[in-house]
Amino acid sequence: MTHDEIQALILSAIELTNQSREDLEQVPVSPDTALFGAQGHLDSMGLVALLIDIEDMLQDQDIHISLSDERAMSAANSPFKNVASLVAHISHLLERE
Repeated sequence: MTHDEIQALILSAIELTNQSREDLEQVPVSPDTALFGAQGHLDSMGLVALLIDIEDMLQDQDIHISLSDERAMSAANSPFKNVASLVAHISHLLERE
């Protein structure tokens, strides 16, 4: 999967997330979106739901990876901070496959 394909998949998952959120709680669908942390648009439950949606979308393409493994959850620089860091995290996981 290319960088652009991973990013498009994440943005699609954000759109899916927005379907169950109120208008004032919408997550911006942008490559620059902050996802989690001080500036993030998602709380921990919202992040978990997004990660599950992304994993499901990857599985639909016959890609089976876990995004929230122990390493990712304990990383000093969270791979879930923003769309760009999540793209890099997924790309790294795919390279290891």
